Amino acid sequence: MPRYKTSQKLAGILFSLSAALANICTAQSTVHGKVYNSKKEPAANASVLLLQARDSSLIKGMVCDNSGMYRFNNIKNGSYLITTDILGYKHAYSSIFIVDGKQGDITVENLMLTEDFKQLNGVTVAMKKPLLEPMIDRLVINVASSITAAGNTALEVLERSPGIVVDRQNNTIAMNGKDGVVVMINGKKNYMPITALVQMLNGISANDIEKIELITTPPASFDAEGNAGYINIVMKQNNNFGTNGTASATLGYGRGWISEATMNINHRKGKINIYGDLSYSRIKQPLIINSWSDISNKDVITETDFETNRTDTTINLNGRLGLDWQASKKTIAGILLTGFQRLYTQSEHNISKISTNGLLDTTIHHDNNELNNMYNYGINLNLQHNFSATNTLLLNADYIDYYQNQPVNYKSSYYTNQDKFIYDRIFKSGKITPMYFSVFAADYSGKMMKKVTIEAGAKQTVSAFDNNVSFENFIQNNWTKNDSLSARYKLKEDYTAAYASFNISLNSTTQIKAGVRYEHTNSNLGTESKKNIVDRHYGNFFPSFFIMHKLTEKSTVDLSYSRRITRPTFNNLAPFTYYLNANTLLTGNPALQASLSNNFKADYTYKQYLISLAYSREKNAITAFQPHTDSVNNKLILSAENLISQKTFSVIIAVPVTITKWWNVQVSTTGLWQQTNALYQGRRISIEQTNVSINANLRFTLPKNFFAEITGQYVSGGLYGLDRVKPAGSVDVGIKKKLPKKLGSLNLTGTNIFNTNVIRLSTNLPEQNLVSNLELHFFVPSVRLTYSLNFGNHELKQKRERLTGDEDERGRVQNN
Repeated sequence: MPRYKTSQKLAGILFSLSAALANICTAQSTVHGKVYNSKKEPAANASVLLLQARDSSLIKGMVCDNSGMYRFNNIKNGSYLITTDILGYKHAYSSIFIVDGKQGDITVENLMLTEDFKQLNGVTVAMKKPLLEPMIDRLVINVASSITAAGNTALEVLERSPGIVVDRQNNTIAMNGKDGVVVMINGKKNYMPITALVQMLNGISANDIEKIELITTPPASFDAEGNAGYINIVMKQNNNFGTNGTASATLGYGRGWISEATMNINHRKGKINIYGDLSYSRIKQPLIINSWSDISNKDVITETDFETNRTDTTINLNGRLGLDWQASKKTIAGILLTGFQRLYTQSEHNISKISTNGLLDTTIHHDNNELNNMYNYGINLNLQHNFSATNTLLLNADYIDYYQNQPVNYKSSYYTNQDKFIYDRIFKSGKITPMYFSVFAADYSGKMMKKVTIEAGAKQTVSAFDNNVSFENFIQNNWTKNDSLSARYKLKEDYTAAYASFNISLNSTTQIKAGVRYEHTNSNLGTESKKNIVDRHYGNFFPSFFIMHKLTEKSTVDLSYSRRITRPTFNNLAPFTYYLNANTLLTGNPALQASLSNNFKADYTYKQYLISLAYSREKNAITAFQPHTDSVNNKLILSAENLISQKTFSVIIAVPVTITKWWNVQVSTTGLWQQTNALYQGRRISIEQTNVSINANLRFTLPKNFFAEITGQYVSGGLYGLDRVKPAGSVDVGIKKKLPKKLGSLNLTGTNIFNTNVIRLSTNLPEQNLVSNLELHFFVPSVRLTYSLNFGNHELKQKRERLTGDEDERGRVQNN
């Protein structure tokens, strides 16, 4: 198998990179000084940067303490200067000084800040964030620092992130081996079903993304939903004076044309700030699916071989428009409008070959087409009041509307094993799904004592769901409704949440954060003919605990615990029917129960190096589209199921390596052990698996403003419910050219260049009559050319930090 050999070679290369760590020697000199304002008072909280004298590149940065003091430890030999600034004052610069390792303690002359900010061109700070940035409660992926991300989508960037697995067939996202991920955009959850969310992420350009945050143990202020944790996608924001923005355009090809365009604009003047962004994309590409299943019924074994010839076309339009008004020095009011529309069409010609006891019996030609039109829009009203510098109240009100229309037409032509026509079977399915959400939230944060701060809040969420599923057969020139596969499901749900969390600074090296959240849920699902299919009322407490201890100036260790819940998603509760082929269909499961998990995590960081250990035990874990065999009708039925339990242990090691000043390497390795315990047809099944995934990023700084990047990913295999996932990998390359005179930049990227990123799943449980293989080619090798431009005024202003009331909610419907 050539692709397996390629994957093995790729794994060998990435393992070699992971082992190629360089020794970094640093001298032990300390640089310190003080900053004063124009009144000769200590400039508390002034930003201080330590720069290389030769090119003004950033070495370290910090904020002055209350006495205006700053201190940089363990500075290696070289020539340096200090720059400092604070809002409303000019930059100030020190003289150039030398560190030769002999002085030990170097005192820089006092720096004086003067009022009336003016743009200075004397020093240019050349600063580039690392690709991976570990923090106390999350791992940050700085997408804007990646060349190969240009022209790609948010989903493609996620797929290459450490510990993230995206299942495009079932439209799910897993983190560190666990489903139940909650996705936020700019701190706001998206209420769209996960099927729609995955598709929306595939329509958001990576050019608009600043960073992605992987939060595995969220604190009490976050919603308890999501056993795997949170993924927060932070879009680029512009907080400058005047009118300014960014724009980009992408043209590419991957067995079909790819076109994208994005724009971000910001206008800030006086007390008003208006901002917004708009993105458009159109992607056309083939989708190759090959599957095989074996179903036994007494002495008869039926095999189904299935292959597709399918073309997908997807058009995405995504936008935001917001306004902030500074009502007073302490109060800000805002409104934010969001909208997304996706139009997806596909046409396919598939072939199924049905064999009985090893002999070809029937060949079926499928000519199908699908239209999937979805949109959502939302409005957020918010008010932020600062009682003091340390006490803030935030109020939010949100309304979100979501709508999906998904008609699918099927035509199956049956032929004998001698290729003689028998008959046609024509049928169609429909799915119309409107959803509505209202969210009201209040959050307070303030300082109780010198070393203790509190966060507290409450939230009320009301939602309604209407899922109209229809299925019709074309019989004797008439459409006949199949009542057994058609129904209109309605769900009403509301839940109330309250939380309190305390941050305690025990001393200068140890911090503790502890909190508890309570959520009470009322949920009712029924049809017009059958009421109360689901009628649940339950409440739960969700404690969380974090402790961080600073071992040295460069190293920290932190421990955390949290209890989480994953509720059944709306579409999984309300059944639908989608035929993959004549003998394989997808459907929902109203019997799904909520799952609860206990999660433990420990991290050790040294500079930018990270070792992270995590363990979780999840009861009633929900896994999507698990196989069930209908041996009488020779059908393979896929639906979401509750497992008995799932145990997961993971290790993440992230290592940055500076080989030379122009060549940097970032390697992250994730090791995973997982045990799945399930009940199938009255029998208990236990499956264990271990796997390793490696992500490597090589970045090169070349002459004449050229930059290059190579990224590689290898996954040794995995477990998805009862399915085993086989190894896969990919390599992406990119080159970037900064154009002169602020004309922007050009990026040329190639993704999956060796065509090795193929999804392969298999189930081999003959005693349970579950034997199947599935191969999906979602990732077509492609090339993209992207042009990016910054325009307008770039005089910085301090940005407003705020979240909206629904940032803890949108994942509930996303996980569909």
